[in-house]
Amino acid sequence: MRTNVRTAHFSGGTVESGARRQKPTYDAFISYNTKDGAVVHRLAEMLHEEGFHVFLDDWSLVAGEPWHERQNEALANSPCCLAMWGPHGLGPWHNEEVRLAVEARVSGRSMRVIPVLLPNGPDAALEHPDFLDRYTYCDFRDGLDQPRSFTRLCAGIRGEAPGPPEPRAATPPGGSTDAAYRSEFNTPAKGWRRSSVVTAARAAATPGGPPVVLCGLPGIGKTHALCDTADDLRAGRTVLALSAGGTVAAEPRFLVDGVNDWLDRAFDRGLAGEDLYPRDWPDALAALLARVADEPLLVLLDNLGTDRVGRTILSAFAGLRDCLVLATAQEHFADTTDVLHVVVPPMSHAEGTDFIAHVARSTNLPVDPAELARQLPGDVLSHPLALRTFLAHTAYVPAPLLIRPDLPSDVLSARKLVATAVARLPAVHRKALAYAAVLDRVPLADLLSAGMALPPWFTASLTDLGPRCLVVQVAGGIEVPQLVTQALDDVDPSARRSALHDIFAELADLAAEAENEALGALASVLAPVALVSVETDEWRALRDAVPDRLLDRLNSRGFWKEYVLLTKAVIEAVDGLGDDADRVRLRIRLSRKIAQLGDTRSAWQLARECESIPGALDSPGLRAELAGQRAFLSYLQEDDRSTLHELGVCVDLRTRTGDAAGLLIAHKLEGNVHLRRGRYQEAAEAYRTALAVGGETADARHRLDTEASLGMCEARLGSPSSAMRRLKGAVDEMRALSLTIDLPRALHGLALVYERLGLPARALEAVRQAAATPARDPAVRKAVDRMLWRLENLRPVTRFAVDEGKAEGDPRC
Repeated sequence: MRTNVRTAHFSGGTVESGARRQKPTYDAFISYNTKDGAVVHRLAEMLHEEGFHVFLDDWSLVAGEPWHERQNEALANSPCCLAMWGPHGLGPWHNEEVRLAVEARVSGRSMRVIPVLLPNGPDAALEHPDFLDRYTYCDFRDGLDQPRSFTRLCAGIRGEAPGPPEPRAATPPGGSTDAAYRSEFNTPAKGWRRSSVVTAARAAATPGGPPVVLCGLPGIGKTHALCDTADDLRAGRTVLALSAGGTVAAEPRFLVDGVNDWLDRAFDRGLAGEDLYPRDWPDALAALLARVADEPLLVLLDNLGTDRVGRTILSAFAGLRDCLVLATAQEHFADTTDVLHVVVPPMSHAEGTDFIAHVARSTNLPVDPAELARQLPGDVLSHPLALRTFLAHTAYVPAPLLIRPDLPSDVLSARKLVATAVARLPAVHRKALAYAAVLDRVPLADLLSAGMALPPWFTASLTDLGPRCLVVQVAGGIEVPQLVTQALDDVDPSARRSALHDIFAELADLAAEAENEALGALASVLAPVALVSVETDEWRALRDAVPDRLLDRLNSRGFWKEYVLLTKAVIEAVDGLGDDADRVRLRIRLSRKIAQLGDTRSAWQLARECESIPGALDSPGLRAELAGQRAFLSYLQEDDRSTLHELGVCVDLRTRTGDAAGLLIAHKLEGNVHLRRGRYQEAAEAYRTALAVGGETADARHRLDTEASLGMCEARLGSPSSAMRRLKGAVDEMRALSLTIDLPRALHGLALVYERLGLPARALEAVRQAAATPARDPAVRKAVDRMLWRLENLRPVTRFAVDEGKAEGDPRC
């Protein structure tokens, strides 16, 4: 089990459970050190395949339930405890579990404690006094492929003696051993298994049922998975293994000859040439299979074509009564009514890491699997053949040296298998694939909500790209494996760029007129597309597609996640374009937003980056913006002295440049400093100055926020009627302009004024409206919630509640 802190309670040698003791619900409880988790999970899978119901924390614990209680119950309801001992020994709580299980056994409970020595476990396990001095252990130190040890373990779980070894079963007439069909397909034995694929294929295969086809990209590991599945299904069956590509694909009579030769070897039932060749090949194949119609068969067909020939071959074998048919193919069969497809996708990051660990153990490679997986390109890590080829090089050259320059040519050759499949696509399909790669994982519903119409040729091509395993539908969108994207770039370097420009052009047109709901969908589409533009160095296209006015709209409408991502992407674009003024300005913009979202550390880092951009701060306007941002960050950190100092610099620079909008923001922040200190007169003067210098042409959001702040000051200074008019006017204009960011704060201030004027019904209505509008600032949300509860549950008061009023003094610019 895990090595983190946890408890298990025993009383009188019996495991205590919160529920009444029932008959065992698990066949075995697995206790292990999490550092040995990979090999323990594989052994648990082997036990599961044998039909045992084992308790393994990763498999059995339910999210949201108390794990220590469930583990206690599981141990109480298990007749035996499998105490794993691997290379990392016993963890502290792992050791405690084993000790408690042993004590339960000694105290009279019928619990079996079975020590299990894992591969590469230390010999010191044999000297552990509490671990092996009384119990027969199962030894897997030389690997999990130890049939006698596994038999002993299974028997121990059942509470039985293993008995004498079974005599080696003779190979059935014509039946294949492991090496026979693996040799036929040039696949080594005891390789790494993709358990998820094998489990799916094994579950799909039924005697007399439809053929099971493992389909996927070239070199993705389909044949390995086919052989691993065959290992699990071949018991009691005669195996026919045929390569269905090459000459067989060109001339099916080669397959007929192969089946006839197998019939001769396996059953002495082959047909003479004169009985075979006068027939058409489908009739000849049917005649041969009729001679083994009642035999239990396992038929393996590797690299089967999905044309008429391939379908005829599958149909012939599928008609046999007790036959399991497994095949591999590079794409789906068009008509899936009589074929079950199991997709073999590119390896995930976790699978790639596990694959590296397996190869490193079996060949004694000096590599760190997790670190190597982090450094390798994703398309190599996800391609078994390319990854195995790369690892073969590490036996002679250190992995870090292989990664720094271009990858070895034979590693790239393995990836070219996929590139060849892409190159053979019709031009319109490659164009559609490029579109899909740009729109990777974008929900189609968002595309429709944004008003984007997909071209007819794109949707038509998807019906062909899907069966070819080049795209996958996930979560309402389309995913293109990185392996395929890299292959597309190799075959047609301009395809993704061209698709990107087309998509950006349409999105830009939509953005110009998008309303609030469509703007949200549009932002969710733009964000991943922007990442593609950064990846392909299409900086100018990105900058044109995401102008400042679009960023302003996203910010003012509250789409901050998309706003931050797009701003980061645009910063990368302007860095690439070398526009120093934009590099500074956009960093200041991003610094302000992430500071508002609570990450002042990263915000300061961005501000410091601005100072290091050569020549960018020669402009007084940029220096003023940076001084204003430093003032804002100091304000958030409640350093009022630094805030006012930086504001003095900012105001001087903006006055010289005639920046009225910037002066409004600077004086507004000055007012916020005084408001937070409770200096309402000074705050009101600063806000009035801000409104005077800003004028009607100033940014509406900042102007209305300043109006609201001034109204709150007027209420505090004894002018509630003037405050009410000012706040109500600000609220009405915010609603008219859909400026919802600062609306909750203004409504909360208006509710306080109504209450002060003795209008409790209006106060309650205003605060309810504030509660119904999402607030950016947590302090505002809390103040609104407190006031709403008070007005709904207590008698109204005629003064400001002190802690509610605090929200007035903490506005965010």
